[in-house]
Amino acid sequence: MKAVVQRVRQSSVIVDNKVISIIGHGLMVLLGVQKGDPKEE
Repeated sequence: MKAVVQRVRQSSVIVDNKVISIIGHGLMVLLGVQKGDPKEE
């Protein structure tokens, strides 16, 4: 598992040209998880 936390002025999630979510100032977390990662992580 990998995680990156970044301070942002704004951020959005777009899937298939459709806006899923938007935030203003705050923290953005990019999280990568794959099958086989231990539950402890």
